Amino acid sequence: MTKKTISFSHQARYCTFGKLSNETKNIWIILHGYGQLAEYFIKKFEVLNPNQHYIITPQGLSTAYLEKFIGRVGANWMTKHDRELDIQNNINYLETLIKNELNDTSLYDKKLIVLGFSQGAATASRWIAHTDYKIDNFLVWGGTIAHDIDAIFYQKMKNKMTIFYGDNDEFIDEEKLNTNLLKLKKTGIEPTLIPYKGTHKIYMSVLNEFIENSLA
Repeated sequence: MTKKTISFSHQARYCTFGKLSNETKNIWIILHGYGQLAEYFIKKFEVLNPNQHYIITPQGLSTAYLEKFIGRVGANWMTKHDRELDIQNNINYLETLIKNELNDTSLYDKKLIVLGFSQGAATASRWIAHTDYKIDNFLVWGGTIAHDIDAIFYQKMKNKMTIFYGDNDEFIDEEKLNTNLLKLKKTGIEPTLIPYKGTHKIYMSVLNEFIENSLA
């Protein structure tokens, strides 16, 4: 048996919110977690001012039923099967999407913010390492950066990373958080830490406070 790959044209789904204009202050690239869909994930962020915030929410390329073979469907970014192929496809997808969205947009007076939630944090970190776009802040929420990330990522993200973690997050406990922080510290990165009371989900009250204190 010989395993092969082939390149072909592929359509991918994503959602946006707001209007990209001269008034836009912050452009958000928000990556959902495992088993979520962009059209529902983006709704959390629709409380933001659409004149100042433009939100781009890509959807993971793989979808499946969440329970058995019926009911709700969710998307994911990758599994352990052919992971290297998924990683490269994700990077190519995100780069193509962002170039398509921002091709005619001047970014000199706008901040480009990436938020990766849960599984989306690892995928976002891999894209950041490969893109030429200048990222002003990388928000890691309920997740970790990819373990196989290269040195370019750390050079780009020095003093530009914020980690949100809940005191009852069932996926990111204190041990995993400390392991991640130790790895970052060894590379010269000391991220801003924002703890909150809650579980493995995004709380807009916490994010709004961050926006008021850091992005206003």
